[in-house]
Amino acid sequence: MLSGVERGVALVAAAALTAGLAGAQHLHPRPAAAREPVITTTESRPLLTPSPKPVAVPKPHPKPRPGVIEADRPLPPAPPLTGCPVRPSTGGGNPRPLPAPAVAEAALPGPVPVRTKAASLDTVRGKGLWVTPFGKSPLNVAAVLAHARSSHVRSIWVRTGGTRQGYYGNQFLGPLVRQAHAEGMRVVAWDFPFLSDPVADARRAQAALADGVDGFSPDVETRAEGTYLTSRRIALYLSLVRAYAGNRPVVATVPRPSAARTTYPYAAFRPYADVFAPMVYWSCKEPGALTQDAIRQLGRLLPVAPVGQGYDMGPEGGRRGTPSRAETLRFLDAARRAGAIGASLWTLEEAGRPQLVALGDYRWR
Repeated sequence: MLSGVERGVALVAAAALTAGLAGAQHLHPRPAAAREPVITTTESRPLLTPSPKPVAVPKPHPKPRPGVIEADRPLPPAPPLTGCPVRPSTGGGNPRPLPAPAVAEAALPGPVPVRTKAASLDTVRGKGLWVTPFGKSPLNVAAVLAHARSSHVRSIWVRTGGTRQGYYGNQFLGPLVRQAHAEGMRVVAWDFPFLSDPVADARRAQAALADGVDGFSPDVETRAEGTYLTSRRIALYLSLVRAYAGNRPVVATVPRPSAARTTYPYAAFRPYADVFAPMVYWSCKEPGALTQDAIRQLGRLLPVAPVGQGYDMGPEGGRRGTPSRAETLRFLDAARRAGAIGASLWTLEEAGRPQLVALGDYRWR
C-alpha cells in the first residue's frame, strides 16, 4: 500500500498473482515456473442428533473444519520469526521537499457539504482480502474469487487507480462485482491519491463507484510517500468522495497512529469517512498490541477495520519474510476482541500460504 512497497509490488505484480483454478488459470500472466500458494478447504457434514421422543432437540452444530479457530480465550502473542530485531535504518532525516502541487492551496475550493453518510457498514464487517492490480496487468477475476472463497472473506478490496496511473477499474470491475455479489461477497475499490489535485483524484473515486462497487477506500499516505497532506486537501477530496458514494461506506485507509506520526491529521477524516482502516504492519513488533493500540486511538473518532501485514517487509527495512500463521491469527483475534468491525490482509499478491490459510481458518463472529 505504501508507495515504497508499491515499487516492490510493481516488480512482482505480473508474476505473483498467478495460481489458477486447478493450476490452469492465472491472476496475472507469468512464467509457468512461478508458483502461488494453493489453498484447500475441507467441509464436514453436520453432526445429526436425532431424538426418538417428540421433544425439542437443540439444533446441531456443524463439525468444524480441521484448523478452524473458534477461540474462547484471547490467542496468546505469537513469537516473531527469525531475523528480529531488525537493524535500525541509517537513512532517517526529513523527507525530500515535494514539488509544487498541481493546484495551489489558495486556489482550492471549499469542501462540499455532507448530506449523508453510509446507511450500513455491512460491506466492511468481517474478514477481507486486498488485491493490488496495476493498470497494465489484467486481473483474473475467477482466480481472485477462488482465493477469496478459500479464505472465507466477506469483502474483496481491489485497487482501481492512483494519481500516477489514473483510473483502470473499468477493465475488471464489471465482472468482479457481478460474480462477487453472486457469491455473497462485497467489493471495495481502493485508490492511491496524492492530493496534488484533490478534485482530479476524486473523479477516479466517482468512476469506481459508478462501476458498481459497494464502498470506496482512499489510501491516504504520509508526505514521505509523496502525498500533499493538508487538512484542507483532505477535506475537499473526501467531501467529493462522500458525495459520490451516497449511502455507501467511505473507508479511510491511513497509517497506524504512532509516536512518529503526531502531526497526521486524523481528525480531518471524521466528517466525511465512515470507517478508519489503519495499516497495522508489525514487522518485529507484537501484532496484537499494535492492533489494539490503533483501535483504541482511532476508535474515538470512527469505527475501525484494521489492515494487517500480508507481505514481506524486508525490502523496506523490516523483518524479512511474510508473517507466520500464529501472527496472522493473533492480529485477527486481537482486532475482533478490541471491537473492530472487520479486519483484512494486504495483499494477495505477496501473502504466504500460512497467512491465507490462517485468514480462512479464523472464525470472525
